[in-house]
Amino acid sequence: MTISRVGELRKVQAYIRKAESSMTALRIIPRVAQRYPFDIVSLAILSKAFALSKACLRLLTSNPDEAYGLARSLVECGANLRYLTSDPAEQEARARAFVKYALADKAYWYQLALESAQNEKQRAELRSYAKQYGISPNTTLARQHWSGNGSGFVWDVTLADHPLDGPADQKFRRKAHAVDYHQTSGFVHCGLQAIDCYYVDDGVPFEVRPSSGHHETYQSTLFIILIYLHSSIGYVLHGMNLERSASLNTFFQRTLDKMEPVPRKHA
Repeated sequence: MTISRVGELRKVQAYIRKAESSMTALRIIPRVAQRYPFDIVSLAILSKAFALSKACLRLLTSNPDEAYGLARSLVECGANLRYLTSDPAEQEARARAFVKYALADKAYWYQLALESAQNEKQRAELRSYAKQYGISPNTTLARQHWSGNGSGFVWDVTLADHPLDGPADQKFRRKAHAVDYHQTSGFVHCGLQAIDCYYVDDGVPFEVRPSSGHHETYQSTLFIILIYLHSSIGYVLHGMNLERSASLNTFFQRTLDKMEPVPRKHA
C-alpha cells in the first residue's frame, strides 16, 4: 500500500497546532529565574522543540533524509528535559548546570581569543571582560557534556527511570534509542548510511544528484516529531507540577493510532 505523504504530514501538523494552542492556553508565567531556573530553561527548550518540529516538516517536503538528521535534535531536547525532571530534588540544580555550561563555551573562546590577540592592549581587554564573569581560558570544558555525565548522556538518560514512563520498560527504551537516536546520528555525522542515497556509479561522469530515497526516512521522521514533541511537553509540565490536558493526550493517541506504519525495506 502506498502511503499518502501529504496526508501523513497533515496529521502531524494538526497535532503541533493542537499542542501549541494547548500550551498557550495554560498561560504559564515563569517564576523568578534566579530561584527557579528550571522554568526558564525548560520552556526555552520546549520552544526549541516546537521550532525543530516545524523545521523538520518543511524539510520533509524537499529532502526527507536531511529532515531525518535534524530530527535527532528533537530527540536531544527530549533527553535534556527527561534528565532535568527525572529527580525533583535535583531539578533546579540540573537546570543551573545547564545554564552555567555557557561559561564553558566562553572559556573556550576566551582561550582562542587570547591566542589570537594582536597586542597586550587587546589581551588586557579580554582579561578584564573574563574577570567580570569569572572565566578562565580553557578549551577542554566545552568538549564535555553540560550534565557532566560523559558522552553517553542520551543513552544513560534513556535507560534511567522517569516518573512519566508508564509501562515502557528498559527493553522498549533501548529499541527507541536505537531507532530514534543511534540511527539518526548516522545522518547527522554523514556516515555511510547518510551518503549511500547519493551513490555514484564508477565510470559515469559525476553530477550533483538528489537523494535516491533508498532509506525510508519520511515516515520515521513524522513519528519522531509526534512522539518526542508530546513527551517534551509532558516533561516540562511534570517539572512544574502540571499535567498535559486530557484533550491533548487524547488527540495525541488518536493521531498516533491513525498514522501509517513505517514501510519495511530489506537491503
